[in-house]
Amino acid sequence: MTNMDLLKIGQKISIFFQKGANIVEMSCNIQKILDDRLVITLPPCFMRYINNLEVGKRLTLKVFSKVGTIDFNGVIISSPLEEDFCVELDYNAMKLTSSTDIPVVAAVETLSINLGESQFNAKTFEIATEYLKFYSDKKFQVNDVLDCALVLPQNYGTIYFKGTVSEIDPVYEGEYTLSDFCMTEDDRQLLLYYMYMYSNDSGWEEE
Repeated sequence: MTNMDLLKIGQKISIFFQKGANIVEMSCNIQKILDDRLVITLPPCFMRYINNLEVGKRLTLKVFSKVGTIDFNGVIISSPLEEDFCVELDYNAMKLTSSTDIPVVAAVETLSINLGESQFNAKTFEIATEYLKFYSDKKFQVNDVLDCALVLPQNYGTIYFKGTVSEIDPVYEGEYTLSDFCMTEDDRQLLLYYMYMYSNDSGWEEE
């Protein structure tokens, strides 16, 4: 199986680009797969970044599959103001990172969950920019949407978001996975920065 075989229509793809001092991540979907390009469906907020999406601009892209993530750099070859937004596809520049090799951090964050009028704390044990795993005595179902606050250590602040329960561990009771995060751009920037700083500081310890 080649990396190309892992690309599917409708698959989630994230676009990363620099805007000022910030790294912007846009969550999109693959609309079409052509010989030399991907046609991508952009989110409604793309107009605020229109100057960064001009033809000829270089982007970093990450595609999410069941066996891992596919990373590659691309060049915009048609503007989002045209009928299709297309990014160059270079088969030789695609890199697969197996799901077993994707770096995560041993989490030390507190997850505060609001469910109706109830609020309780859970303990995270694995965190990445695409998902979060936590322990809880509270029972959840797959597709439950939780209103959360992730309290970061080292005075990094708090990230507020909604997440969907995407997996319940079949072996270990009370272990859940949250994904499909909905958060503000500022909180997404904070999460990206926190993950970068945490993964580059091996001296962090749980307080």
